Amino acid sequence: MKRSPLIIITSILITIGLVFIAIASLSEASSTTGDQFFFVKKQSVWLILGIITFFTFSKVKLSLIKKISFPLYVLSIITLVLVLLPKFGNSALGARRWLDLGILGIQPSEILKFSSIIYFSYLFSLAKKLNIKSLVLYLGLPFILIIAEPNLSTAILVTSIVITIYYLAGGDILPLFGLCSIAAVLSLILIFTSSYRLARFKTFLDPQSDNTSTSYHRNQIILTLASGGLFGKGFANSDQKYKFLPKISTDSILAVIGEEVGFVGLIVILYLYLYLIFYLFKLSQLVTEPFESLFISSVACWIAYQSLFNISALVGLIPLTGVPLPFISYGGSSLLTILAALGVVKNIENHSSTLLYSNNTNSHDKQKNENHYHHRLSSHARN
Repeated sequence: MKRSPLIIITSILITIGLVFIAIASLSEASSTTGDQFFFVKKQSVWLILGIITFFTFSKVKLSLIKKISFPLYVLSIITLVLVLLPKFGNSALGARRWLDLGILGIQPSEILKFSSIIYFSYLFSLAKKLNIKSLVLYLGLPFILIIAEPNLSTAILVTSIVITIYYLAGGDILPLFGLCSIAAVLSLILIFTSSYRLARFKTFLDPQSDNTSTSYHRNQIILTLASGGLFGKGFANSDQKYKFLPKISTDSILAVIGEEVGFVGLIVILYLYLYLIFYLFKLSQLVTEPFESLFISSVACWIAYQSLFNISALVGLIPLTGVPLPFISYGGSSLLTILAALGVVKNIENHSSTLLYSNNTNSHDKQKNENHYHHRLSSHARN
């Protein structure tokens, strides 16, 4: 039997992240906390918790995961409410996005990403719930709460993932056009009624128009990437991480990597992401149970969309968003929840390994299309 690339690719990406957090954040950590190893130590703690969570979810019965999907979703909404309360949520730069748990802080919006892909995958695997009313009813409140933090980019990301689950489940497409139009108008209203969002948008349209911190950050990222050239300056030889680049361990980590390993190195990292995403989609096409197939697809979309948001902001295709790069950016909540989701995927993969590595795909396709008729991915299973 062939070895699954799921753990291999994930481990490589996490190792890349941990190594570059260690070497890129020394100056930032020293100036902000007094401990130059602060970020790598905290990320290591989160990684240990993430590994434990991964193996826990890889062993839990899938029937139990279905049963707890709604309570878990409700719990994540409660944490979104708590983070807005002064006694529970931490305020930073005018936003409330973190719950203080003492030693560690956690970001409720990251918990929502995980709980929403479980809940909506289960919800839309039920034919009677596969409608636009269910989508709006169950997504509306958390969307409003995330906007209130405020965190528009995460609200757009979660909405995009849930809409994709609805589409892949075979939901009616026409109502989506109206819903997406409303969401686009609402996003524009939120941008033009918020000074910091408007500043980011203006910087995106004309990066040289002003000297604000927003334009400075974006321009320094572009300069950092450009200075790496084709093959980079060499491992640990970044200049920008010591001088001009802000938010090195989070928003700007890929820029530092690009400066040190160059365009070729970044292509290798992008290949690893694409390989993992395509593997997940392949697995989702092979499993026959609707919930499992939708869940794996949604995890693939989560990694794909979040990576796209981060990389697009880095190269100036969209305004800076603050969305972390999966596995690589510093951020314990993001790492923990993605590893939890991949633990569920590994659980499904363990039960589907015979199908995954079987050469008899024709008979499987027939069975899948009979049992999984409403899943749009089923029509592409032969590929």
